[in-house]
Amino acid sequence: MGEFRVHHIRFFEWTPQPVQCLAYNKSQQKLALSRSNGGIEIWDLTDDWYLEDVVPGKEGRSVEGLVWQGNRLFTAGLHGNVTEIDLVALQTKLSCSSNAGPIWCLTSNPSGSRLAAGTEEGCVVLFNTEDGALEYLSRFDSQESRILCLCWHPTEDLIVTGGIDNIRLWSVSSGRAVQRMTLARQDKNKETVVWCVAFLSDMTIVSGDSRGKTSFWNGRHGTVIKSISSHKSDVYCLGVDPSETMVVSSGVDSKVVQFSYVAERENSDWRDWVPTFLHNQHTHDVRAIQVIDNQVVTGGVDTNLILYSIKRHITQKPKMKERNQWRRIPSLPQKPLVHVAGKENVVMLQYPNYLEVWRLGYTDKSGVNGDILSLTSNPIKLIQLKTKGGSPVYCSALAPTAKVLAYSDGETVRTYTITMENLKSIQPEVSMCRIQGDTNRGADGAHCMCFLSDGERLVTVTTSSRLQLLGLESGKVTVEHTFPALSESYHLLCASSDDRYAAAADHACNVHIYSLTSKQHVCSVPHMTSQVTALAFHPDGTQLVMAYANQKIVEFDVDEEQYSDWTRANMQKFMRSWLTRRSKITNIAYNPSNTSQIVFNDEQLFCILDKTQKFPDSGISWQRLCSPNPDHPSAFHLCKNYKFLLQLTPLPDNWLVAVERPPLDMYSSLPEALKRKKFGT
Repeated sequence: MGEFRVHHIRFFEWTPQPVQCLAYNKSQQKLALSRSNGGIEIWDLTDDWYLEDVVPGKEGRSVEGLVWQGNRLFTAGLHGNVTEIDLVALQTKLSCSSNAGPIWCLTSNPSGSRLAAGTEEGCVVLFNTEDGALEYLSRFDSQESRILCLCWHPTEDLIVTGGIDNIRLWSVSSGRAVQRMTLARQDKNKETVVWCVAFLSDMTIVSGDSRGKTSFWNGRHGTVIKSISSHKSDVYCLGVDPSETMVVSSGVDSKVVQFSYVAERENSDWRDWVPTFLHNQHTHDVRAIQVIDNQVVTGGVDTNLILYSIKRHITQKPKMKERNQWRRIPSLPQKPLVHVAGKENVVMLQYPNYLEVWRLGYTDKSGVNGDILSLTSNPIKLIQLKTKGGSPVYCSALAPTAKVLAYSDGETVRTYTITMENLKSIQPEVSMCRIQGDTNRGADGAHCMCFLSDGERLVTVTTSSRLQLLGLESGKVTVEHTFPALSESYHLLCASSDDRYAAAADHACNVHIYSLTSKQHVCSVPHMTSQVTALAFHPDGTQLVMAYANQKIVEFDVDEEQYSDWTRANMQKFMRSWLTRRSKITNIAYNPSNTSQIVFNDEQLFCILDKTQKFPDSGISWQRLCSPNPDHPSAFHLCKNYKFLLQLTPLPDNWLVAVERPPLDMYSSLPEALKRKKFGT
């Protein structure tokens, strides 16, 4: 496999944000997730939880409610507007004010023609969403305090709301309260806050409140059926399975409690809500729950998603193996945020609303395999470029010459020239100047971008999902060509180092290849049933390698317009232990020092796939794959020395740039969790 010298970078201070809301689209099998900074993520469940799109958050815009209606996604927050998100442009499509102050919660009627929002001024506001519209419809009578949660009954005649000390039942047709349920206080001077409600078909209302209680109410009579002290502190969220025989609750104490609607005795018609299972894998508050098929999905302040298997049978105590059926999905970016200009030893780091350019450290020492070499010069931050008005960075790129950088804020592309002198000195001289856009035809906002080898041209995927070729000559950004749209959802882009081709992957599992010389579509890679998660051209531009969400690595010959000989020989030889991996490959490239080697990584490991060596047996275990036998070398060479690995870039002369974000550093900024008493303390 050979030895590599590694630039091990740990100064990228990328930090994930807490999960705020979850919303599931059953028809598309996609989960929308909002975070505390207002960002929205779209996860594809058909590809085993692949993060396919991110709508960056904006300063001062929170997302307190998230709702799907068919293929439309709506959000609402403390800015007081309900907005529809354009899932192609990844921007706001429509917006409508509540006219009643900040919005704390949002829900949809079952038929998908109306939205209801609970506001700071204590009223429910209805919006019409029929025929692609989003318009203010009406508002209910106001109550004395803010509405923090609400839910629409399946028959669409009633809405239940929760607030301070009470739960109300509202008639949709009249806009008036028809039932009021008052909650007791644990302390006379401390209000009871109803944080979450659910409304079942049989008129049962489920609520979670600040006393740590999950309560079940008879909605017809306004009486409590059962109140269970399920948590040690506030209950923030509830989830209900489609059969309405199971409810899940969680909150500040991070416990996830499952309640089942079961017969109290065998062969009895009398049924009751009984707490049946308890999970506790989060470290901090849980803010959102979704029940998806046979799984419970939770997210909260610790930024991760946790998936639990639903337990349907409670007649006997579950086995230890059944108790531990859960999975953590780390909140890591699945698109590159690091760009490397290898020949200049310069890297650019992308943060939510600014960019940093660093000169890498270097050493003149040598050693044996495994040695940590002391630096002759430490890394130096050369540039910090903040976006205009704090707008979010959608994507960025650094030219291979490190003389030009670019980023998009979703509205336009901004490019800058960089002049660096005495780069290896202790204090390099750095200056930067913006390249102005063409006043007649400016560049469109972009989701993906990459420079060509000379740094004088830039390829982008625009917000309308078209490939655009930009020229940076004569001190001006000009649009040289816009390719006709072949897809509505490009999310990955790369260009060949000889500047002949560009390749773009979409969410429909297609990869299209364009000629940058003839400015035409050349061909498409054969369609697969899984999305591409990373792609790169061979240094000579003749082949394209792709990593798919199903863990397969495929090489396509662009000149022959078919799979390469290596792919045709090995397509069906991938090991079962490899194909059942869950972490997605986020970066892939050919080794410049040995182009028969493909280097790629996910957040847990990096791998060198040697095309000159044989694949292991299909039944090889993961343990044996990670511990190779020198007497029987295989094509896969794995390294698990890093966690979490955000970027891996091979450079000439057997150098690697590895950007790691250790878990302790990444989660060190989290607030204190609720203290739990442990045995023996």
